[in-house]
Amino acid sequence: MLEPNLVLLDSHGVYIPQMYCSDADEHWAKCVGVDYNDVLTCQAGPEHEWYWEAWQNILDNANIVSDGVTWRLHQDGDLWEIPDGYTFDDDCGIPITPL
Repeated sequence: MLEPNLVLLDSHGVYIPQMYCSDADEHWAKCVGVDYNDVLTCQAGPEHEWYWEAWQNILDNANIVSDGVTWRLHQDGDLWEIPDGYTFDDDCGIPITPL
């Protein structure tokens, strides 16, 4: 079973979306299934009026396929790439599947 990849630590706070999108271009956005305008909004930084909405759109829609495995983004403070089918255990040991 594949394990999640830690992308950015929560210590980056409100700058996680901006940092994640910093090098993204229109081709990347198309390849991972996100709207390039959302990428540009995140690149503008947390002062942008639609920053958090754009970030949520990216979290909800981005998927990266590598070696036949689809990876999706998940943020619970830290930002993760999660392989499809992976489940976390909550504090009580109950499996939960990220959206």
